[in-house]
Amino acid sequence: MNEFGSLNLEDMAGEDARLNTQGGSNNFLDQFVPMPQVKPGTTGTVSIRILPPVKGAKLFQYNRVHSINGRKVHCPRPLVNNKWDYNVPCPICEYYSSLWKKADKLDKEGRGAEAEALKDEARSIKPVERYYYNAIVRTLTDEGGETKNNVGPRILSVGKILHKMIIRAIVGEDGDPDSKLGNITDLKNGYDFIIRKEVTSGEGFPKYERSGFARNPSPAGKPEELAEWAENLHDLTKLRNPKEVDEIEKELAIHRGLIQDDSETFNTEQFDAKWGTQAEADVDAVASETVSDTPVDTPAETTTETTETVAQTEDAPIEDADFLAELEEMGG
Repeated sequence: MNEFGSLNLEDMAGEDARLNTQGGSNNFLDQFVPMPQVKPGTTGTVSIRILPPVKGAKLFQYNRVHSINGRKVHCPRPLVNNKWDYNVPCPICEYYSSLWKKADKLDKEGRGAEAEALKDEARSIKPVERYYYNAIVRTLTDEGGETKNNVGPRILSVGKILHKMIIRAIVGEDGDPDSKLGNITDLKNGYDFIIRKEVTSGEGFPKYERSGFARNPSPAGKPEELAEWAENLHDLTKLRNPKEVDEIEKELAIHRGLIQDDSETFNTEQFDAKWGTQAEADVDAVASETVSDTPVDTPAETTTETTETVAQTEDAPIEDADFLAELEEMGG
């Protein structure tokens, strides 16, 4: 007779953690400030407050990212004295520069189509600058439709345009003293940053030029909020993780088609070759049995017919061809 057992709550907690890290939620992305989702011809806004840095750390963390082989590869070149240090080797950056040089040469030779192909390849692996700040989202509506205030700390990830706006607000524009706000992160008299994202056409890139800081200073939050935020600031340095030069060279070799991408754990070609060979061996065995079963005194015309049947069997498609085709599509 069956009996009820007890529920293991520790197992359930472990399963919940597994779901949170394996697609059950956007756990990693939930750390970031969400950018507005806008349709062409419209503008979306998100209001945030940039927080002071972790004690002893810098206000922001820089990074440069290459998109290559379906992955994000962090450029090893550091930002030194406000300039990227080109003395540090980055094979992808060097290849990127060489593509543009070759394209310029081809343009001068009147070989525009070849030049454009190189330019397209260069654009696909271009190093893209990113900058990360700790910030609070003033108003955020979650997936359940609930609106929350002062959510965070979150990581604000921005490109060059918004990063420049933030820095210029702190130090001011040359020749325009009124543009200087000073310490925009001041907890008592800092400024909120309103990010305005607009898309002007269906194929256009988002624009952020109309973003800016609030006109009047304001407190960042209540004392209890400030204490909580200070305890939960993100370590922004963890967001930059450049690999060794050998690993970056390997990514470039994969991109160039020189070596196989071993991150693909399932090799469709090897699988097809293995089982395709096995299927051919099975067909050969069937053919051999068919020939051996033919009587010695079979008339010549019967023997010819049997031989044709064997040939058709050897040329027959693999029984699981549809299955292998699906696997190949998944692997591609």
